[in-house]
Amino acid sequence: MMKRVLIVDDSPTIRKFIGYVLRRKDYVTEEAEDGLDAMEKLSNNEIDLVIVDLNMPNMDGISFVKSLRNSYYNLHLPVIMLTTTSDSELQKEAYGAGINMFLNKPVQPDVLLDKIECLLGEGLDGKPVS
Repeated sequence: MMKRVLIVDDSPTIRKFIGYVLRRKDYVTEEAEDGLDAMEKLSNNEIDLVIVDLNMPNMDGISFVKSLRNSYYNLHLPVIMLTTTSDSELQKEAYGAGINMFLNKPVQPDVLLDKIECLLGEGLDGKPVS
């Protein structure tokens, strides 16, 4: 079954790049331009994993993750925060809000795919890791 990934970033270029990388590995992608847009997309779509930027207008990444975790349905949804910041306080705050992984931009496509497969519990052959 194809896994669906929501890419939340205010940069259309970043969304297109990540989407391209994921679609090459047969992931289905949805895009959102900020946290508010992402919350709306989550209510209308089955999503298996979220990749979210930290700094965005309207609702930033940390606020988004906090509101995501406030919903019972999204408690276990894996979230990767992908951002340019390397501020350790913000990183701690992001983990405190409920992210599963923190990655810095620019990220190598192979690294990103490995992390996604890891969080979705899939081996490189696409079969669940037992």
